[in-house]
Amino acid sequence: MRIALCLNSTYTPWAATTIASCLRANPGRAMRFEIVHDCTLVESEVEGLQQVVHEAPGASVAFHPVPPASGLSDLPTTADFGNVVWLRLYLPEILGGVRKALYLDADTFVAGDLTDLWNTPLDEAPLAAVANVVEPPLRGHVAALGVGYPGGYFNSGVLLLNLEAMRARDTLDRLLRFALDRRQDLIWPDQDVLNAVFAGQWVPLHPRYNAQSSLWHPAGWAVEVFGDRDVREAKRAPVIRHFEGRGLCKPWHYMCPVPGYKEYRKVLATTPWAHMPIEDRTPATRLIRLLPGDLQLRTYRRLERWRTDRVAAPADAGS
Repeated sequence: MRIALCLNSTYTPWAATTIASCLRANPGRAMRFEIVHDCTLVESEVEGLQQVVHEAPGASVAFHPVPPASGLSDLPTTADFGNVVWLRLYLPEILGGVRKALYLDADTFVAGDLTDLWNTPLDEAPLAAVANVVEPPLRGHVAALGVGYPGGYFNSGVLLLNLEAMRARDTLDRLLRFALDRRQDLIWPDQDVLNAVFAGQWVPLHPRYNAQSSLWHPAGWAVEVFGDRDVREAKRAPVIRHFEGRGLCKPWHYMCPVPGYKEYRKVLATTPWAHMPIEDRTPATRLIRLLPGDLQLRTYRRLERWRTDRVAAPADAGS
């Protein structure tokens, strides 16, 4: 089984946790981890990732640096997403000769057996993925890409890639051309491009294989996409948890409001990055954690606004 992760130095601890969770949930399975990175990883980070993999029998790891001269810097990005998100588009060429690979974002956590996912028939489809839940104000953006909703727009954090078919169709050129031609129209850069180019061509997967935080908040939107039964199944027994989103959506944030973060932190503690501090663990957030669930989030949002206003106040005073 080939598992690919694309990352920069910032995400190395979280990639280590993804890998460790994968090995823990699939003991004894022969796995090769393909680490594609933007040349920002330092020697100690490479050694740390090697340590995580080499502790498991039958597992191996390879590193694939992609230098800036490859054209990554020419691709559009946003404040929320760096150029590293584009690395997954290059996987068919980077992994030349490899028939298929499972791509995982570095904020995923493997909680179950990957065998059924790996054996999903792809035939001539370029990939298999789980649909993405899109909040109502952004559904017009999905439609503008030529993608139907609900169910027609997939999340790019977990992808079973048919590398052989993608190479045969020269999909990299098509993807990069769309990215450059429509750079002003992209909100979720790589995800938008993949969806636009492969609209209607991909194999849908059960949401258990990419259990996004949107399954929990707000649940009604997820039911619209997957149906009530599949949502309940994915929440009860996710195979891959995906902590997509920003800030407190991440399991390394002290205020993470969705299930799975406790197990994530336990696995993080088994890696060379066990010392990583939990983000935003302060006296204020510890008090907020004592409040009921919904009140926690509302109070934390007020704290964020107060922090923002406090930072902006000196600048306003000096203008």
